[in-house]
Amino acid sequence: MSLITLCIRIALAAYVVALVALYFMQDRMLLPASLDAAGPPTGHHAGYDVKPWRANGEYAGYLVTPDTAQPRGTFMVFHGNAETAENKLPLAEIFVHDGYRVVVVEYPGQGSRQGKRTMLAALAASRDALGAVHAQWPGRVYLVGESLGAGMAAQAIKGNEATVAGVALITPWDSLASVASTHYPIFPVRWMLHDPFDSVAALAHYDGPLVVIGAQQDTLIPISHAQRLAGTHPGAHLMLLPDANHEDWFGAMNDAHWHQVLRWMRAD
Repeated sequence: MSLITLCIRIALAAYVVALVALYFMQDRMLLPASLDAAGPPTGHHAGYDVKPWRANGEYAGYLVTPDTAQPRGTFMVFHGNAETAENKLPLAEIFVHDGYRVVVVEYPGQGSRQGKRTMLAALAASRDALGAVHAQWPGRVYLVGESLGAGMAAQAIKGNEATVAGVALITPWDSLASVASTHYPIFPVRWMLHDPFDSVAALAHYDGPLVVIGAQQDTLIPISHAQRLAGTHPGAHLMLLPDANHEDWFGAMNDAHWHQVLRWMRAD
């Protein structure tokens, strides 16, 4: 056997091993354990209360309720990967201070929620959460998702379009398959994913307010994905944060940005 042939065989074997590893480890890669083990934010805060939220009899996140007599409606927050529901109180505050109750959704196997930590389990939990919110409270329901949570929010809307009053997707993908192909161009990732998590397709029949917030310095989910998602949806509003990246977008948002988002969502 020539040295060249041996090298080719070794390279092919390594490629196959990498393919198998990517296929079986994709849930761990997309849903790693939380990097920040923040404590439960339960109790009374300035102007609102926080307590565990239960859906279908099981812990499913946190409920943030304003001190106002009657909330104006409900915002649902879907967090990104390497996060938990405990981390998202600052984002929930944006909406609770505007008079809305906020449900911060937790995924199975994340934070304090029991279950298997997989993308398909997170998808099922996200869709179940939307149904549980409608069962518990009347009125308008808005969805806000960040990064992976933007993908979950988009998928939750599919088939439930008429029940969602507005949605904001922050540092989103157009499809998970598209982003994965950007990061792993030598692998047939579109065929390897358990689900393509195509947000463009999921929102195809949704005609309510859609806001897309993109960070122009984002290298994890490049801005082109947010632009494509907004560009393929009639009437979508695109907000670009020129100096923000995937991790610090929240700090780049000011009161004027949030007021604009709420106006576009018809929640102001």
